[in-house]
Amino acid sequence: MHQSPMHLLAALLLLAGTCVSGCTGQDTVVSGEERAIIVAYADPIAENLLQGFNEGNYTIYSRDFGVEMKRSLTEAVFLQNRKFVTSRIGLYESRGDPIVTEQGEYIAVNYPATFEREDGVNVRLVFRKGDPSHLLYGLWFNSPALQR
Repeated sequence: MHQSPMHLLAALLLLAGTCVSGCTGQDTVVSGEERAIIVAYADPIAENLLQGFNEGNYTIYSRDFGVEMKRSLTEAVFLQNRKFVTSRIGLYESRGDPIVTEQGEYIAVNYPATFEREDGVNVRLVFRKGDPSHLLYGLWFNSPALQR
């Protein structure tokens, strides 16, 4: 059964949402030394992921995925999601300083990113607190153009 890119993007967003669905309450902003530690491991993961996205290279893109993400976000799904995203906002160009938040047992690193046809795209990476491997448990690309 062939699914449209919109359905596949929705599946990706649902996948990312399931990893934090048990959390309740609001995100708490992380600052100071704790933020610096988180950004130190998140920045290279974000850059690698976005490079893999631009190149259409699933191996690079998924390098830091946790087991559940790799199982749900296969290479075929990645390629279809990538096609949908690039058709709407183009390729990734740059990212700004992230806002780091925590909620329950998860840490989210939110990068304001610039793509070829849209600024202010939120690239959200979700990690589990206390996971020394710093594997990704969730991933979102969010912007007005992607929601249309």
